[in-house]
Amino acid sequence: MLSVRKVFSILDLFSVERPVWTADEIIAALSCSRPQGYRYIGSLCDAGFLVRFSSAYRLGVRAVELDFIVRESDPLLRAGLPVLKQVQQQSGCDVLLISMVGDRVITVHHERGTDPMTVTYGRGRSMPLFRGAGSKVILASLPAAKQKQLFEKYYAAEPCRILGRDWEAVRASLKQIRRSGFAISRGELDSANVGLSVPITYNLPVSYASIVVVLSSVRYQTTDQDVIVQMARSAAEQISNAIGDGDAGHH
Repeated sequence: MLSVRKVFSILDLFSVERPVWTADEIIAALSCSRPQGYRYIGSLCDAGFLVRFSSAYRLGVRAVELDFIVRESDPLLRAGLPVLKQVQQQSGCDVLLISMVGDRVITVHHERGTDPMTVTYGRGRSMPLFRGAGSKVILASLPAAKQKQLFEKYYAAEPCRILGRDWEAVRASLKQIRRSGFAISRGELDSANVGLSVPITYNLPVSYASIVVVLSSVRYQTTDQDVIVQMARSAAEQISNAIGDGDAGHH
């Protein structure tokens, strides 16, 4: 019987930086036998998740189909898209919708602003857990036990350690973010950008999503931070209420 976890772990190998893998490379990464590896690859090809490309493999069209289904049906996206457009029109800034899935923080939508700027972590990109306003504000809302678990699992590989050198320092930083209700990042993901983020709580004590307003460092110098934060808070509240109303309609 195929190991579901092993099969789907193959998909985790593919990235923008590494979009093509040979069968031998996949088998080596999985540390499995060749017959097992070929069975895993074959099952993903049969389901449309992988396609053979020359003498290697790349992601298949099933991923595109699933992306369309998510765009059309995900409650966070359905509630968030019109609100993000509104924030972008009011502020002129880039606006991101961020979601935590498992241990990953991912951009699920990027509404582009009026200024030409580089935003590295656009839609579909996994973001650093301990850097960037969007990740930090989500982490700050998690229970302390979950925060510590993520710290112990991933922080050693974090190159910048912006939140502190050890667990006590990180915990104190996250408590401060939670108290203030927003997070700010200056050049943490893109050196010329500033990000301001608030959590989307769905009216619950824990947040697994956030709104990030991104602007250039130059623009930030002449921008009222409080106005941007309040705009983002209002947007987050609208999204939380819309999701809540949608859930109520299904009961």
